[in-house]
Amino acid sequence: MKQLYHAILFFLLISTVAYGQQVSGYVYDETTNEVLPGVNIYYKEQSETVGVVSDKDGRYEINLPEKGATLVFSYLGYQTQSLPLFVAKHQTKTLNVALQMETQLMEEVVVSVGRYEQKLNEITVSMEVLKAPDIAKQSPTDLTTVLKTIPGVEVTDRQPSIRSGSGWTYGVGSRSLILIDGMSALTPGSGEINWNVIPMENIEQVEVLKGASSVLYGSSALNGLINVRTKRPGLEPSTRIHTYAGIYGNPKEKSYKWWEGDYHNPLYTGIEASHSRRIKDFDLSVGLNYFKDEGYRSDNDTERFRIGGNLTYHHPRVYGLNFGANANFLTNDYTGFFIWRSPQEAYQQSPLANMGRREYMFQIDPFLNYTNDEKGTTHRFKGRFFRRGNQIVTHTTDKNIFDIANNMGFDYNRINEVVDLGQNWQTKLLPRFLPYLPQLMNGNVNGLIGEAKKILKDYFPTGRPADYMDLVSWVMGHTPLPSSADQAIPWLTGALTPPSNGVSPTDYTTAYAMDYQFSKKFDHSQLTVGASYDHVYINSAVTGRHRSDNAALFAQYDHKLLDRLNVSVGGRLEYFRIDESYREAETEIFGMDVPVKPVFRGGLNYELAEYSFVRASFGQGYRYPSVVEKHVLKDIGGIGAFPNANLKAESGYNAEIGIKQGYKFGNLQGFVDLAGFYTRYKDMIEFRLGLFDKRDFNYVESLDGLISLLTGGIENMGIGAQFVNAGRAEIYGVDLSTTGFYAFNPDTRLAYNLGYVFTMPIDLDVDERNAAEEANTDLLAMRSKSNDSRYLKYRQKHTLKAMFDLEWKNFSIGTNLAWKSKTLAVDYFMVDERTKGMPNLWDHVRGILFGDLHSYWQENNKSHFTMDLRMGVGITKNLRLQGMINNLLNTEYSVRPMDVSPPRTFVVQLSANF
Repeated sequence: MKQLYHAILFFLLISTVAYGQQVSGYVYDETTNEVLPGVNIYYKEQSETVGVVSDKDGRYEINLPEKGATLVFSYLGYQTQSLPLFVAKHQTKTLNVALQMETQLMEEVVVSVGRYEQKLNEITVSMEVLKAPDIAKQSPTDLTTVLKTIPGVEVTDRQPSIRSGSGWTYGVGSRSLILIDGMSALTPGSGEINWNVIPMENIEQVEVLKGASSVLYGSSALNGLINVRTKRPGLEPSTRIHTYAGIYGNPKEKSYKWWEGDYHNPLYTGIEASHSRRIKDFDLSVGLNYFKDEGYRSDNDTERFRIGGNLTYHHPRVYGLNFGANANFLTNDYTGFFIWRSPQEAYQQSPLANMGRREYMFQIDPFLNYTNDEKGTTHRFKGRFFRRGNQIVTHTTDKNIFDIANNMGFDYNRINEVVDLGQNWQTKLLPRFLPYLPQLMNGNVNGLIGEAKKILKDYFPTGRPADYMDLVSWVMGHTPLPSSADQAIPWLTGALTPPSNGVSPTDYTTAYAMDYQFSKKFDHSQLTVGASYDHVYINSAVTGRHRSDNAALFAQYDHKLLDRLNVSVGGRLEYFRIDESYREAETEIFGMDVPVKPVFRGGLNYELAEYSFVRASFGQGYRYPSVVEKHVLKDIGGIGAFPNANLKAESGYNAEIGIKQGYKFGNLQGFVDLAGFYTRYKDMIEFRLGLFDKRDFNYVESLDGLISLLTGGIENMGIGAQFVNAGRAEIYGVDLSTTGFYAFNPDTRLAYNLGYVFTMPIDLDVDERNAAEEANTDLLAMRSKSNDSRYLKYRQKHTLKAMFDLEWKNFSIGTNLAWKSKTLAVDYFMVDERTKGMPNLWDHVRGILFGDLHSYWQENNKSHFTMDLRMGVGITKNLRLQGMINNLLNTEYSVRPMDVSPPRTFVVQLSANF
């Protein structure tokens, strides 16, 4: 027993020597003065964490090492406090700590609004903020997956729209600017959003600003911006590995399945990895991302690889000076999806729209920052060198001529009859069509079309619209019929095999960018001024060489009055040119036409009471058409994008008034935000779908034009889009959201985010346009959209979204809920929703191209509800496993014709942080 006493005494002595310093006290709520039981109090010593928990009276007691430590106070629902402490040897210290309610929901630090750090509750416009954990729990393959969950943000075919500011342009051009640490992620030249360059493995925060932001960020911020902020290295090295896999389930409609037999359901897989560390005076971050998707739709696959990083040098002798560079390299091989094969084969591409792209991209962004705290000044310089190579990969149908003929029930014994029909069409076909000429002159094409269908039915008794498209596609993929006997055998050999893929010569895009910003802090204000310059050069084998230059000066002043009122005003002058056109836009100033575009903004934010803020803002915006939109012939996922040299810049303004109110009821806390907004556009850029003559890129909108086009050869016919200035538009509505959480106990809480957005997207020129279109009696006369309503295309009036996540210790379960009303209007080329006594010529053309899309759209263009479910568990403190079911109810919906939603999808992801 004596030995035991000696051992205990020795242990106490050692403990007193090592941890003879003690801190104790109480932890309480700063506002209510209520004690807080269950608070975690800890510090880190080498690789271990030492800590205690406050008792039911809020009291704690903890021993500190002799060298001192940084004591951390952490409690669910409250701001974490870190306090560096040193207690004299063998001494005790009393430390009572008041924790503030966790108000990061309103006091997040953001930079997008003013190009400098501001609290979220002080800004003058609407903004949504997503943290890294919010992003990771969605198991995203890219950022679009996450953005779709934000109220007021929609993504259609990877094209974002904020509060219905954009419709659907299928990738080319964007009214929403995407930034990565303040530098644009739009592809130079085309203006398309390259989501693949966003470092998903290293995101710290995403800021979504709703409203015109052109003053500080220029063209393409007309509708708002999305700023991705990446993580910076800490004192300790950090490594993150995230891998995931998904499998597409079976759709409700069995005919959609293109995978049969031994072929498995389509899969996608991905891996992300990042490492960051500080090495003496250097910060180093590197990351890589690999993603492969077989696609739930046939011939809609993707394979990409990206590697990038950041190196920053902090000058050891000049405090506040750092410089370095970001770099990214990307390869991407993918195909888009535009037109389905038929309503029964909605997951299969039409052979007329089966194209893909192979691209590589490299960019390096040098930067230099210098901050002088004594003077309150900051200088920031950013640059960019960008290089991209892009090839279009085309193949038409994957069937040979005999497969096509067999599918259509063709009798080969009648081949001589078909040849004779083609050679003697004047005597064989013309007499059958002449009786319908009087009807045709009166605008009735049904008799003529009916007779043509009889002839086709006679020779192709089982032919469907998709089969005829196979036939047309096959013809477009082969040389003309042989004109001599020595050409017959080579031609027949080619006819037995499908057309081979065509790979276009590589198009190259080179771009340079510079951005300088100076900021000066005063006692209650901040001045931000700067300049930017961008140069783009495109060398295209299809349309030659094009170049553009963009230069701008900007300034913004923010002032705080009486500690309650924030005032913000700013302006920008922008110059833009393409090729030899030195005036893409001009403004009359003192009677002179100056080739610049001025824009202004202003805003107010007033603190009514604690956690109660009222704001109002007005901002002008503009967007210059990209080089691709105006001049360059490109594919946008398999369909032609035809140039329009007369395309002008679009402009507009956005006004908003809103209120943000924080609340706390017991363990429930959060905020509610209500905003009313109004947006006005002039010379709005929209695209029109239809037929084009590839020889001169003219839009085919008359029967004479179609006859002229076909007379020159079917290979001259193009299907696709051309960007035009559609006219004036206005969009107004209400955006209501609430975000917060309920703490059941220190280990359990429910976090939520709910939002409802109502928009009225109005075409202000609709009456004049409808009257002109009604007066056009040409048989092939086009209309601007699918109905005579006053609504803009590809928008919805109502959207309701909600996210819930229940967390208990290491377990979590969550869901995404979304409800959308129907799409208000689409392109006339795809659908005509008007009631008619008899079909017109365009109805028959659509029937051949798309099958019975009209009936499908009538049945499926309606409000729809979707639900995702996710569950996760922390296996260890560094390892987390999550499973997710997207589209749990297997809802089939379309927000634009022939874009049928993914079926139920099963995802599993594993994340490691160490």
